[in-house]
Amino acid sequence: MYRRRPTGAPARIGIADVESVERTVRDLRALDYQYGGGSCHRAVLTRLPMAQALLAATVPVRLTRRVDAAVADMHNLAGWTLFDNGSITEALHHFGVALDLATRAGNRAMAANIRYRRGRVHLHYNSAGQALAEFERGRIEAHAANSPLAAAILSANQAWAYAKLGRAEEAIAALATMRNEFEAADRAEVPSWAAFFTETELSAMSGSVHTDLARFVDSRHAKRAVPELETAIGSYGDGMARSRAFCLISLAVNRLLLQDVDVAVDIGRDALVHGRTVKSSRLRDRLRPLENEARKWCGADELTEEIRTMLPAAS
Repeated sequence: MYRRRPTGAPARIGIADVESVERTVRDLRALDYQYGGGSCHRAVLTRLPMAQALLAATVPVRLTRRVDAAVADMHNLAGWTLFDNGSITEALHHFGVALDLATRAGNRAMAANIRYRRGRVHLHYNSAGQALAEFERGRIEAHAANSPLAAAILSANQAWAYAKLGRAEEAIAALATMRNEFEAADRAEVPSWAAFFTETELSAMSGSVHTDLARFVDSRHAKRAVPELETAIGSYGDGMARSRAFCLISLAVNRLLLQDVDVAVDIGRDALVHGRTVKSSRLRDRLRPLENEARKWCGADELTEEIRTMLPAAS
């Protein structure tokens, strides 16, 4: 039985076709980081069928794995942008397809990254136990790929999951592991799906972990969170606007926990200004803890009201 080639699929492809998909993924991923998944998920989904069609074309043997990996990463990006846009069922579907293709390609470093992203979906929706299971599977893939950078990403997120569960010692130990793995990584040629994980991101993740330890374990962790978040905020460029907005929100939460109400209000307003340039449903969800803390302080009434006004626009 002959398989019909999808409409628009080339009969035979070469390196230029694969590089075109890889370049498209890099460009769209940059839009996601800067403007949020809500700004580009449709663009990703529009381009996905043409990338998918490459799988039905005649491919030189030397390119088969690279084709699978390129299409896997397109699905990986589709899953992430849909997650950022609040479309969870669709996101998990694309992550599943991405994982199958990455496995077929033998690209275990990418498989580790997909596991990290699937875990982040669970973590965001308060299923830290499920997140930890994904992160642990990801670590197995990262070690099999001999990729300390992939392992560092997973260690950072394990730390965050432990913090949300109130397991402080494990969270801090995982941060130390993250740092060691990051320092052992070769960052000369980093794939696009892992390129976000820089020294700046290490500071952001450390700040995020200590923020949740401050919220759920001991408010004194806020003193450790603040300098890490300030470092990240000062280091993020315009291309990481979403991450900067997230860090500003966390910094405002910590300032409230430290009873620096006036400073917290100023930072919170700055977070809202930055947040208005980002189309991300996760922004709305990250604002909830800030709203909850702000409500406890009469000096933060105006910030509370501004957050409530912002929430519908962030959905």
